[in-house]
Amino acid sequence: MNPAFHSIIVHVLTGALAFGTFAAVGLFLVRFPVGARFRHLAPAADMAALWAIWIGTVVSVGGMVSGFAIHSLEASINSPVIRNKISAGLLLILTYGLYLFLRHRLGPRIWNNDWLAAFAAFLTVAGLHWNVVTNSIGGDVAGVPSGYESIVRLSGVETRFTYYLPTWTLIAIAAVSVALLALGLARRSGAGDEEDVRQEAAEV
Repeated sequence: MNPAFHSIIVHVLTGALAFGTFAAVGLFLVRFPVGARFRHLAPAADMAALWAIWIGTVVSVGGMVSGFAIHSLEASINSPVIRNKISAGLLLILTYGLYLFLRHRLGPRIWNNDWLAAFAAFLTVAGLHWNVVTNSIGGDVAGVPSGYESIVRLSGVETRFTYYLPTWTLIAIAAVSVALLALGLARRSGAGDEEDVRQEAAEV
């Protein structure tokens, strides 16, 4: 496949995801006095973020497929740089995918809660970060590095070599994930008990 076709796909998905991210961050900012005068644009910004991120995420899958069409699967797996690019691309899709799941699960009311709105905006910014990392690694492979790797390097990650998380970090992530899951289940059970109490009180 001609690498130019892959480049076109990457530019399309990057533009869509960047637009969706800006709209989502704008939705979070209108909660503060500094953006209060733009609150009437919130419904349009919500739909713009939703559709732009949907389009960008779907096209991201096409970008990965076209990337494998340029380099064979064996060559990609055996190259630390390409493996890093694949990992960053998967994180991009998973991050924006989580945003889309929450947005469809909760609907527009996701922006009515301070914490949920902040988390939704954070997910889009994190997804855009991984998008830039993916594109930067691709540019580095093509011989036109963007320089974003130097920012990533500040976190101790070298995109040109195989990187990994220390065992203690993996354990910490697993512990936090289990704790959040337990907290979510406990809150859901508590809400169910309160509903039962209200129903019994109404019957009395």
